[in-house]
Amino acid sequence: MSETSNFGEVPYDRLLRLFSSEAGSSPALVWRADLVKNEISFLCDVAIPGMENIIPGLLQDAAGAESILAAQDREAFTRFHERMRQRQPVSEVFRVHGRDGLMRWLYILGTPDPEISFGYLGLVTDCTGIANGILQRGSETGIAEHVELFDNPVFMAECRSRRVFAANAPAREIFGIDPKNKPVILSDIFAANADAYMRDIYERLLFSCAWNGLLTLNNAQGQAIVCMSRVRAYDRDGHSLLWFSLSPRQPAKETAPPLPPSPKVEIGLADANDIRGLLHVLLDNQPKSHHVDAVMLSQIFIAAGRVAVTGVGKPFESDSENDAHPYSGSIAENMVLFGLPHIIVKDTTKSIKPIDWALFIPKGIRSYLALPFYVEGVLREVVIFCSSQPGNFDEAKLPVYSGLAKSLWAELPRVLPNLMQSPAPQNLVQPDSESPANQTNQE
Repeated sequence: MSETSNFGEVPYDRLLRLFSSEAGSSPALVWRADLVKNEISFLCDVAIPGMENIIPGLLQDAAGAESILAAQDREAFTRFHERMRQRQPVSEVFRVHGRDGLMRWLYILGTPDPEISFGYLGLVTDCTGIANGILQRGSETGIAEHVELFDNPVFMAECRSRRVFAANAPAREIFGIDPKNKPVILSDIFAANADAYMRDIYERLLFSCAWNGLLTLNNAQGQAIVCMSRVRAYDRDGHSLLWFSLSPRQPAKETAPPLPPSPKVEIGLADANDIRGLLHVLLDNQPKSHHVDAVMLSQIFIAAGRVAVTGVGKPFESDSENDAHPYSGSIAENMVLFGLPHIIVKDTTKSIKPIDWALFIPKGIRSYLALPFYVEGVLREVVIFCSSQPGNFDEAKLPVYSGLAKSLWAELPRVLPNLMQSPAPQNLVQPDSESPANQTNQE
């Protein structure tokens, strides 16, 4: 399968070779996803017979794919999308109805892109003839060796003793976690975190077996590094184990300061009496060359797992106020997960984010810029400037919209009296906060 050469030497190439040895010359469609921009691009021009134009839709619109997936395989397909968003290696087999009416088995592989931060590479191919053999294949490696499949720092510990017994090469090189040469316990690794914070994590693992949030670790040179962390608890061969996956956070790039809006904007915002009134002021005072067709405010309720959106402008003129959508797959979730000070989507039709397919694409929105608002370090609001033209927003325009957003935030508490109240402690917090306290999100 020459199409897979784009992957290079990545942790999952053993599985790719395994598949190649069995599938022979089966055509494979190779793709790359940018998990921050939520865009997908295809690296080769391969058509799988009977699946023309179906596979791109499967990868981009998870909700819309349910109509062609076998009912028993929807869980596997959902698991693939979850692991892709978490930037974890994945391999799944599922059945799909082709345009010719035949049911086909598809085999999908994915792995973090070794060259692009928050990038993801994958391939999908028809494996109808060999699906049963792949599904029945057992693990070829011991449990301790599994951590080497990942190119981000990953290590495993025994739950009872809290001793680390396996760590991959990035964990050894970046954080000096090397249990084969020196005993390592979790309390030493996470010494920079408050005891109460760690107790809360273990308590959540006891009841939900999973935790996502920020943890601070000292690297091999003794410098503190904040990491987006995923922790899983599970049983294997009679042992209770903890699995840790770390993504060290990159320092935010410096951007130009916000440009103060005109006095007309300030006066209009001060006179507005509700959310739509505030948003209309922003929409009506855009630079003419910027082609903004709508402005939206998303109120964030992380603990409740939802967001409430209100939009103005022609695309949203028939929508109700505070229209509810899931927090999972939202713009806000991406901001929290990756610590983003803003999000620019240049073409929604390349998106893999559920909210884009549920809300923006049906309304004709092709590009947007989103800016966050925090209360006591917790994400509470996001304002989104929308355009029907692709590629309408870039970093050069950011100061203008940052200035408009800053003026909006000054007036928003007057319209939303409960906005400034302290949020629930389990909410995820502002990305540049130095302490990870309360930066948790129970799955």
